[in-house]
Amino acid sequence: MKTKILYIVAAIAFLSCKKQDNWLDKKANKSDIVPTTIADFQLIMNNSDIMNANYSGYGTISSDNFYITYANWQAAFSNTERNAYVWATEVYEGGDSIDWNRGYQRIVFSNIVLDGLAKIATNQSNQTEWNRLRGTALFYRGLNFFELLQTFSKAYDVTTAKEDLGIVLRLTSDVHEKSGRTSVQKGYDQLLSDLLTAEPLLPQFPQLKTQPSKIALHGVLARIFLCMGNYERAHYYADLALKANSNLIDFNTLSTTQPAPFPTFQLDNKEVIYYCTGSSWGSTNFSRLRVDENLYASYLSGDLRKVIFYNNNGTNGIAFKGTYTGITGVNFYGVAVNELYLIRAEASAGLGDALAATEDLNTLLRTRWNRNSTYPVFETDNASVAMAKILEERRKEIPFCGALRWQDLKRLNKMQAFQKTLTRNLNGIVYTLPPNDPRYVYALPDIEIRLNNLPQNKR
Repeated sequence: MKTKILYIVAAIAFLSCKKQDNWLDKKANKSDIVPTTIADFQLIMNNSDIMNANYSGYGTISSDNFYITYANWQAAFSNTERNAYVWATEVYEGGDSIDWNRGYQRIVFSNIVLDGLAKIATNQSNQTEWNRLRGTALFYRGLNFFELLQTFSKAYDVTTAKEDLGIVLRLTSDVHEKSGRTSVQKGYDQLLSDLLTAEPLLPQFPQLKTQPSKIALHGVLARIFLCMGNYERAHYYADLALKANSNLIDFNTLSTTQPAPFPTFQLDNKEVIYYCTGSSWGSTNFSRLRVDENLYASYLSGDLRKVIFYNNNGTNGIAFKGTYTGITGVNFYGVAVNELYLIRAEASAGLGDALAATEDLNTLLRTRWNRNSTYPVFETDNASVAMAKILEERRKEIPFCGALRWQDLKRLNKMQAFQKTLTRNLNGIVYTLPPNDPRYVYALPDIEIRLNNLPQNKR
């Protein structure tokens, strides 16, 4: 059985239709390599090296919370890495797009499972597992449609979403089915349909935090609706998730000297709800990147995040160490309680409820404060003031959580009060990225344009 699944995994390791067609043309006994049972499909979904790893790297390297030295930029692994860092118009220079390939690889896995389950008759003995597995595949497909939209499409705007170019919505494992780009609106409609269909099929809590669950799905939906600017729904789903788990880590219990201060999810990091990791780049490895000095200076002296998240290396800059993976150099990209407090607080402020917004913010920040210092309670009855403070603390609380900062920059560019021009300085050359610049949308890989005649993003 394991051999069967390994064959399938190897066969679809990359999305390219041409590569899949080559595999299909091989003279092999298809019955030997096609999964057919619930156990087979469970093995595909349990492949955490694929389903829970290497999410959305371009947004990480393009965001503003760090910089790298010119020497490290020159030593980058690829031209794509160097180009993404300076927001170059041409990124891939004829090469692959890692974010595109990995996102659609997970979607292919999900579609194989969904198509396979449709052929399995359900009964009293297999219904629960069948439901959970279908919910799992829908969760992953919806999540990856969302991640691809964040990288390869404009930020959601209700006034233009029906016209803005979205992504390719692959809804079947049939590699011969031709698909074109849809609108951003259709992309969000599909991913929300996937996730809402998955909701009743999933357990409330997972056996392992690498597995989807209702609470994880509610956290993902809260993140999605926040990106859509739908504060009412973002608040609703963040609230649902927090009612199931509102546990926060008291930072006073953490070591300030450990290279990885947080426990791994296996050792019960109680804030982690769903575990996955983001892509890493050689030049932005935690040992090489330098944290933006203005970000670092924004933490007050009693704020333990300043010593839990960072190492101040003097003339060698500020290094980040506070990843929720609990593993040095591995970027957390999952769903955690701290993000949900921030989402619910921002949504409350967006809905005009400054009291609820500040209550959530203070609840979170108190757990980050040195118990030997007086916590400065934040109070305001002005929702706009509360919003500004929450967004400031959001950047400080989840500075290197996957591509969340990039997603924030894109969505906040829609609000004039929070627009920001990004800058890089490399060897005396200054690069800039103005708000709402076309380069916030990454180009599709060249091979997709050539083979499938897809319209390209303008950068």
